[in-house]
Amino acid sequence: MKIKVYKDVGSPAILDQLPMNRDWMDATFDRHAYQCFPVSLANRAGLGVAFKEDLSFRWDGVNTSSNHHIEIIKGGNFAHTNRGNRSISFETGLYFSPEENISIMTTPPPNIFLDGIQCISTIISTSALIGSLPIAIMVTKAKEIITIPAGTIVASILPISLSELNNTEVSIISGQPNFMSENSWTERIKRRGEISQELNSKGEWTHFYRNAVDHNNNPYGEHEAKKILIKVTDED
Repeated sequence: MKIKVYKDVGSPAILDQLPMNRDWMDATFDRHAYQCFPVSLANRAGLGVAFKEDLSFRWDGVNTSSNHHIEIIKGGNFAHTNRGNRSISFETGLYFSPEENISIMTTPPPNIFLDGIQCISTIISTSALIGSLPIAIMVTKAKEIITIPAGTIVASILPISLSELNNTEVSIISGQPNFMSENSWTERIKRRGEISQELNSKGEWTHFYRNAVDHNNNPYGEHEAKKILIKVTDED
């Protein structure tokens, strides 16, 4: 997948692949949170949007369509409250080239927890996107000055194909799947769970899931991707 993004001269936005590190993961004992392969993989799944300047604001706690209930203290040159409903919108200056069957899904950044705000999730087709990519946050804490330091990732954007996702069929079948009745499958899952519990209680990790192996280190399935690499070339 190749996508072109045009950035206004003077755009306040910073766009790059999401980083691996998270403050709360760094703070876990011996940084063990990074041993969780599904979490670590999700950390880098998308592009992070940050801004070059601090943003400070205060919401008075009143939730109406009026834009007078949030005071922008700093950052008013790239953020506004015109939509009301305790939200702040950003002028990103990021323009996505129209591409067939590619949409941009904007969500809260995975495993980044920001006090007092949350990104509002949206999906917009690049072919129908007029103007720069809109990003908005919901203010969740009232009557306090909230500051988002420059460089803080406030949103994640992920290119997706709605054409492939649309009309997906999901069948819910009562009972256990056939493969669970196989003794070999049941035994492998049981042993893998027992070993994992024993080692994890000692602060060790098995890497069964990360390496897609069973308790005897035999191949057990495979990952679609073991890491996500997104090449971002900034021509500024």
